[in-house]
Amino acid sequence: MTQNVLQVICGGLGTLGFALFFHVRSRHLLLATLGGVLSWVIYLAVQAAGGNVFLAALVSALVVCLWAETFARVRKAPATIFLIPGIIPLLPGGSLYYTMSALIATDMDQVLLKGKETGLMAMGIVVGILIASEIVRVVLWLYFHREKFISRRPLPPGSR
Repeated sequence: MTQNVLQVICGGLGTLGFALFFHVRSRHLLLATLGGVLSWVIYLAVQAAGGNVFLAALVSALVVCLWAETFARVRKAPATIFLIPGIIPLLPGGSLYYTMSALIATDMDQVLLKGKETGLMAMGIVVGILIASEIVRVVLWLYFHREKFISRRPLPPGSR
């Protein structure tokens, strides 16, 4: 439990560091940092519930992308200033390092194991962002075109 809390705190601090590095404005800094904390909390929760690396990265990236799109509209800012820092804790840097280390040591079993983990995590992030982006696109399209659907409703019988 304390290890998870420490991971969440470190994920938040890492997110804050990247948000500062990418020059996120101070009025958006807290929300950008909370997106990173949220992504890591969800990642840990999905893994604790028995999910694999792919599923944990997918669900976490999906939620963070929805978070970013929501606060982009609330704050009238680009979604990327919330999305990029939000996915920083999910990036598979550690497993990529161990893959390369095993490759240098010619430990092919470890290369395959860590390489698979790296690829699945990266794919999970991409698929999660794609799904969330499509959800937002469809919802916004329906919202802006609702008048078309409302005006096409048939009138009740006897109201003509």
